[in-house]
Amino acid sequence: MTPHTVQQLLQVFRHFRDNHASGMPLHRSYREAVRAVKDAHAVTYQTVGDGCRRRLGLKDISELYELLAAWVKGDPHGLARQLKDNSDPSAHAEIDQFFLGTQPALVENRKIPAKALSQDDSEALSFRMPSNDARMLRALAELEGVSVGELTARFVCEAVRNRITVVARGIIKKAEAHA
Repeated sequence: MTPHTVQQLLQVFRHFRDNHASGMPLHRSYREAVRAVKDAHAVTYQTVGDGCRRRLGLKDISELYELLAAWVKGDPHGLARQLKDNSDPSAHAEIDQFFLGTQPALVENRKIPAKALSQDDSEALSFRMPSNDARMLRALAELEGVSVGELTARFVCEAVRNRITVVARGIIKKAEAHA
């Protein structure tokens, strides 16, 4: 990416941060940020969106949402690394400066849920699911204003807790029947 494209992306991320810090859901914060930058530069929404996905080397928008979600939770490393890996080295100092200057504002201004997971008390998992279900999951995440990862984690955690209760009750019933 050229330094000019990097500057546009940093503008998107600045607008995104401000929108999200004011309480706007993640997905809407991003869309509004792209609109603001496209208006400021008199380009199309698709041009700015392309910079935020394809030019960052991302397969789809959900990858960007994951990086943005991590950033607003105080971890800018993935987003900064993606920018640096896909940009001209002459833009790296500006990228570093941007994330140094914005991280404290995010941590101070954004309310992080009490049950938010830190890197130390969570584990990353991956799995496959049917394409149709994956499309519905992405749509549901968009409607709820959260990332696919956040929504999936919420669903899986709830299902695991419910299932462990069912299994434990079954074990207790078997033990009582044998006693």
